[in-house]
Amino acid sequence: NHAIYHNIYDNWQPRAGIAYRLRPSLVVHGSYGRFFENWAAITQTAQNFEGAWPQIGQLLAQNLNKPNAVPNVSALDPFSQGAGNAIPAPSPFLNTGFVQWYMNPLQKNPYSDQWTFGFEQQLHTNTVLTANYVGARSERLDLGGYYNVALTPGPGDAATVTSRQPYPYIPPTFYDRDTGHSSYNAFQFSLDKKSASGLSYLIAYTWSKNMSIGCDGWYGVEGCSIQDPYHPERDRSVAGFDLTHILSFSWSYPMPLGKGRRWSTNNRALDYAFGNWAFNGIFFTSSGPPYSIYTSGDIANTGCGCDRANRVAGVAAEVSNRGPDQWLNPGAFVNPAAFTFGNLGRNALRADWPRNFDLSLFREFPVSESKRFQFRTEFFNALNTPVFGAPDSTVGDQHFGQIFSTLSSNRARIIQFALKFYF
Repeated sequence: NHAIYHNIYDNWQPRAGIAYRLRPSLVVHGSYGRFFENWAAITQTAQNFEGAWPQIGQLLAQNLNKPNAVPNVSALDPFSQGAGNAIPAPSPFLNTGFVQWYMNPLQKNPYSDQWTFGFEQQLHTNTVLTANYVGARSERLDLGGYYNVALTPGPGDAATVTSRQPYPYIPPTFYDRDTGHSSYNAFQFSLDKKSASGLSYLIAYTWSKNMSIGCDGWYGVEGCSIQDPYHPERDRSVAGFDLTHILSFSWSYPMPLGKGRRWSTNNRALDYAFGNWAFNGIFFTSSGPPYSIYTSGDIANTGCGCDRANRVAGVAAEVSNRGPDQWLNPGAFVNPAAFTFGNLGRNALRADWPRNFDLSLFREFPVSESKRFQFRTEFFNALNTPVFGAPDSTVGDQHFGQIFSTLSSNRARIIQFALKFYF
């Protein structure tokens, strides 16, 4: 509906790439591309979805097309008391079951400019070293969260707070616009060795930083909002999904035992017992995901309740022997003074660092030239290492700084067995 969304005519998506062989074993390459997001998919309006999560387009169809969807405003006769009397003020728009969510009808769908430059160097007949710089700049990102709150912090009751709102006849609500932006810069390295009969491995490392403003996700439903929605640049920080360091190492090693291998016993029984085994593994680790420290309540008294805490100078943020029973130091964070914002930045701390180790053993049982059985046993999270989630991060909570969960991607050790027949 063009009355809701305005047509967008700038979705040109150029691509460019180049590769040049400097030497027989060295290639340099670079590329650039622009990519657009489907805005209707982000807002879910195409689904005509009705539900409580998230507070979006339920939405537009419900609010705009529903026959009895009328604002709750009193239609009073302005001259009911005769000439000379002041026109009575209309009653505010109240939340009577309709969605309190708005979007800028002039916003455009997001796009991302992405570029890369790097080289590939062949170190051996079966080994390649790759190094790349990767960058991205994303614009017109959805910037959601609470809006139409008081323009400035200050004292007063609810009526006073309302008087400081830009639109006092509309309650604080979710408002989405396309003013968000982010940047990504990374150096990526990999060493890849492939072998038909020996050790094969892949080592990959990424050093990166992803910066953004506002919350990361859809419409602030992930539990955060901009502390001061009228100055979103003050919330510029590492993105909620920023992982500074990422390291992975995978390998496959056919053990050199048995008939046809490096070390053969020339004994059929021993070769059958100890031959045709392969040992494989995957190790992964990264920096911990960022999180913020919030206050309990609307300290700034703006009607948002999105305030972050103050950091106490000279006090360590985490306890020395941190664990799930106590991860954060309660003495390192306090609520800001009344009617002020906190001085702690968004995503200022990081949770536990993810790590995982998977192992597997394969054994081949040849039947004929084209048929064989394969027995395998696989250990997921072989060391059964827990990766803790973020701690309770609301100052003043009874369990502030304690952890009650693990990362959703961190599962307990799983061991499985399988027997496969290839033919």
